[in-house]
Amino acid sequence: MRLLSVIFTCLITMQYSFADSLAKNNLISRLQQTDTLRANFIQRTLQANKQVIEESTGLLTVSRPMKFFWEVLEPAPQQIISNGETLWVYDPDLEQATYQAVNEQLMQSPAMILAQPNTTLTEQYEVLEAGDDTFTAYKLYPLDESALISELTILYKEGVIAEIRILDELDQQTLIIFSDVDVNVAVSDVFFEFKAPEGTDLFEQM
Repeated sequence: MRLLSVIFTCLITMQYSFADSLAKNNLISRLQQTDTLRANFIQRTLQANKQVIEESTGLLTVSRPMKFFWEVLEPAPQQIISNGETLWVYDPDLEQATYQAVNEQLMQSPAMILAQPNTTLTEQYEVLEAGDDTFTAYKLYPLDESALISELTILYKEGVIAEIRILDELDQQTLIIFSDVDVNVAVSDVFFEFKAPEGTDLFEQM
C-alpha cells in the first residue's frame, strides 16, 4: 500500500507537458497491444469518507474496437453489452432491457477506454503517468467539463491491468479490481450481440 501511495503522489507532482504527450502515447500503445481481454472483477463503491456502500463481482470481456460485455454476477445479476454501435443494459430479475446508440458520453466510460483506446484517449482525456519496475499508473482527466467523472486511474502490475479507480464529481470513488486476466484470446463478435430472452420488456434510452 505504501508503494501505491508513492505512485499516486508522483502522479500529482509530474509535469503537465509530460502528461499531455508521452504518457498518453504510452497508455494508447499499451492498450492497443490488447486485442481482447477477459477478467474477473470485484467492484466497490466508496463514499468520500472511504466507507464501502456497494460491492459486486462479475466478468468482463473486451474486444477492440468498441465491443465489451460487462456481466455482474453478485449480488444482483446484470449485463451491459456493446457491439460497437448499440449499448444494451439487461436486468434479468426485472425482465427488462434498455438500449441506446453508442455516443460521445458513453465513449468516456472505462470499458470504452479499453475497447477503443486511440480515439477515446486522444479526444476525451489528458493523461499523467508514474511507476517503477512493478507498477505503472495512469491518471486520466476528462477534457469535457460536463463529464460525470473528475478523474480516472488505470493501474498495471507487472504489465497486466490490475485496477481501475474512478472518482466522480461528488468525490464518490469506484474501485474495480481485476483477477485471472487473459489477453488476446479468441472471442467471436457474436458474443457481443444481445438477444433478449422471451418475455423481456425493451425500452429505448434517449
